[in-house]
Amino acid sequence: MQPLSGRPGRKKGKSGLFGGLRGAFASGRDSSGDSSGIRLRLSDAWQGRSNSRAGRAEARFNAVTAAPRRAWRAGTALFLIGVAGYGLAVGGYFERSMAFMANETTGAIARAGFRIDKLTIEGQERTSDQDIAGALGVGNGAPALTYDTGAAQLRLEQLPWVKRAQVMRLLPSRLHVVIEERAPYAVWQHNGSLYLVDEDGLGIAPLSSPRPDLPFIVGDGAPKAVKPLFATLTSWPEFARRVKASVRVAERRWNLQLDNGIEIRLPENNIENALAKLSELDREHKVLSNSIASVDLRIPGRVTVRLTDDAAARRSSAPAGAPAERDT
Repeated sequence: MQPLSGRPGRKKGKSGLFGGLRGAFASGRDSSGDSSGIRLRLSDAWQGRSNSRAGRAEARFNAVTAAPRRAWRAGTALFLIGVAGYGLAVGGYFERSMAFMANETTGAIARAGFRIDKLTIEGQERTSDQDIAGALGVGNGAPALTYDTGAAQLRLEQLPWVKRAQVMRLLPSRLHVVIEERAPYAVWQHNGSLYLVDEDGLGIAPLSSPRPDLPFIVGDGAPKAVKPLFATLTSWPEFARRVKASVRVAERRWNLQLDNGIEIRLPENNIENALAKLSELDREHKVLSNSIASVDLRIPGRVTVRLTDDAAARRSSAPAGAPAERDT
C-alpha cells in the first residue's frame, strides 16, 4: 500500500534531512546514524584559537588565586613548627637528648679500647707526679678521643714550676706530657717574706730561708727589673762577685750592698758610665775599702763618698780635721 500523500518510501520523523539536523544540534555532537544525514564539525583552526585563549585566561586566574593559598599554607606550617620547637626546648628535650647521645658515644669509645690507662711525663724535675696528675684531671679509663688536651695544658701551666706544657694523645691509650720548668733566678724579699723568682720576674714558690747560690733582691718591682741589672754587672765582674744584695728604690733605680757593707747608689740611667767611674776611683783611691760607708753615683759627673762612723771619728780627731763626706 502507498501512503495517502502519494509519496512512497518516505517516513516522517528524524530520518529526513531536517530530522538529522535537529538531532545533531539537539545532542551537541555529530549525527552519524543515517546515510542521508549531514555530519557537522567545527574548524580545527577556530577550535585551537578558542582553546588557547581560554587556557591562558584560566592559568592567569589560577596563578592569582593560588599565591595567597600557598602563602597561607607556608605561614601555617612555619607557625606549627615554631610552636613545636619552643615546646621541646622549654621542656628540656634537646638538652636531655644531647646529654644522652654524648654519654652513649663516650661509653662506646671507651668500650672500643680508646681509654687512657698510661701516662708518660718528659722534662719533669721539681714538679711532683701528684700535682701533674691533679692538673690533668684524668682518671684510669677516661675516654681518650674526647679528652680536652688544650684545657689540660692550661691547667698544667698554672702550676708554680711549670713554664710551658704540651699534652698529647698517643692512641689508643696513652697520654704524653712534655713540661718546661722555670729556672730559679733570684730570691726576692718582700714584706718580710722570701720568694723564689725566675728571670721573667714571676714568683715560683715561697722560701723559708735565703739561698746562697742565688742573688738576693729587695723592694717593690725588683723581680721585673733585676735581669737588666745583672746583665750590666756581667761587664764588671769585680763588682758583680761582691754584690750581696740589690735593693730597688722607688721602683726607679738600684742600691748595691757589697759584701763589706759598702752601699753603692746607682743612677736611674746610664748605669754603665757610673760603674766605669767607680772602677777608676777604686783603682786610684781605693774608695771600696772598709773605711767607706757609701758611694753615691746618682748625679752625672759627680761622685760623693761617705765615710763610716769610725773613719769619720778618726778623721775628726786628727789635727787637720777631715769631713766625713767628700765629693770626688
